[in-house]
Amino acid sequence: MLSRVTGLLRDVLIFAALGASAWSSAFIVGFTIPNLFRRLFGEGALSSAFIPVFSTVIEKKNVQLALAFFSHFIVRWTFLLTGLAIALFILVQLFLSIDTFSERWVLSFKIFQWLLPYMIFICLAAIFSGALNSLGRFFSASFAPVLFNLVLILAVLIGIFRGTDESGIIVWLCGGVLLGGLLQLLLPLIDLKNQGWTLSRTNKAVEFSESFQSFQSLFFPSLLGAAVLQINILVSRLLANTLDDTAVSFLYVSSRMMELPLGVFTIAVVTVFFPVLSRTFESSTLDSFANVILKGLRFILIIVLPAAVGLLVLSKEILIVLFEWGSFGLSDVRATVPILIIYSIALPFYSITTYAVRCFYAGKNMKLPVRLSIYFLILNTVFSLLFMNIWGVYGLALANLLSAILHTVFILRAMKKSYWISFNKGLKEIILPIFIGLLVILIISLLGKGVVSYLDYTHKIDAFISVFTLIPLSVFGYFLVLHFFKISDLSFIKFSKTDNKMHD
Repeated sequence: MLSRVTGLLRDVLIFAALGASAWSSAFIVGFTIPNLFRRLFGEGALSSAFIPVFSTVIEKKNVQLALAFFSHFIVRWTFLLTGLAIALFILVQLFLSIDTFSERWVLSFKIFQWLLPYMIFICLAAIFSGALNSLGRFFSASFAPVLFNLVLILAVLIGIFRGTDESGIIVWLCGGVLLGGLLQLLLPLIDLKNQGWTLSRTNKAVEFSESFQSFQSLFFPSLLGAAVLQINILVSRLLANTLDDTAVSFLYVSSRMMELPLGVFTIAVVTVFFPVLSRTFESSTLDSFANVILKGLRFILIIVLPAAVGLLVLSKEILIVLFEWGSFGLSDVRATVPILIIYSIALPFYSITTYAVRCFYAGKNMKLPVRLSIYFLILNTVFSLLFMNIWGVYGLALANLLSAILHTVFILRAMKKSYWISFNKGLKEIILPIFIGLLVILIISLLGKGVVSYLDYTHKIDAFISVFTLIPLSVFGYFLVLHFFKISDLSFIKFSKTDNKMHD
């Protein structure tokens, strides 16, 4: 949660300094590409394939051998990532030599080149974090992004207080990204060393040939699946960058607001459940595996659905409080509100799909989610090209929503068929409480906004009153409903003793 909050503060400062402009759009696009590789190799395919294999070594052998396997693994990937960064630098340099790109695109490419070392740092950090998660340690891996965000916040503040122009702030930002990425690598690295890991465990690599083969069989399908998802994001931002100087910024601000609850709740649940799902699939029955899947899904729905409704109803007020500062004005807020409304509707679908994909990965079934991802990448691209010509940047957001809904429907159908999951039986106890709780949120928010509108204050003060009174009241009312239905303690989430027990 602290990571997401500091990340939000980081973005607020960036847009306060740069506004919705060509400068902010160039930085977002330039930062998106190394960030894409972070999610692709680090948090995506690499960790999705590594964690099940690493967990299997722990389960079937012991922690010491698992750490020895990790040493072989991290050395190989350090060389591979370094080689990839050098190749990308040369490729971008060749693109820039063509000299046919606009100034906005040239700046984006140059920022991308400057940030290539960050790609190495963050991918390695994600691998270290995956090993720690498999060992049941989550704090340092979760806190490392906080250090990254704090460094960027400090970099922007230095640029602002020094009175530098937009180009100077971009330089400070790039320096902050590199330093923050290095710190984000060092924290989990030190934690893993404290668990007994050392690079001296690099002998007898042949003992791990089976583990490496298992990793490769999982990695390449997972790579394709992760690539599809991240290319989806990249396509939307690149298409937005062809519209005007502000479209990328509006799209980014809205997606970041959606990613706040997505990151605080969904990714947290996925991070904790993924190793458990992997171990349960490896050592227990299919019924136990399905039971753990349903526990995580119920947890996600109880938290994400009210967050989505609150974000939808209070979208304008939240944007005014958080982003209407400095160069990001009220007109920019008004232009962003429709996109945020669309993304708030998409939030539950992104959350469910994110969790469902990891459930398939834990079950070492990569092909099916990859195939679905490819279908919906194509569908999203077609929708984007069609809708952007009609509604501009709002069409891109709508395309993302429609493809997310369809993706969720089809992946849940596939999960039900693959793992014999009864969603009706598994979710029926929470459907009515959630529905009533969402109605309470709507009533409190809409009535509260009506009352606040009668107060004779500025729009900024009205927004602050709405956000800091209606959100707590809505949260209280929602969980009061859950308490009334006797599920407020979330007791159904607790793992039973049989979830990881061996069965005949």
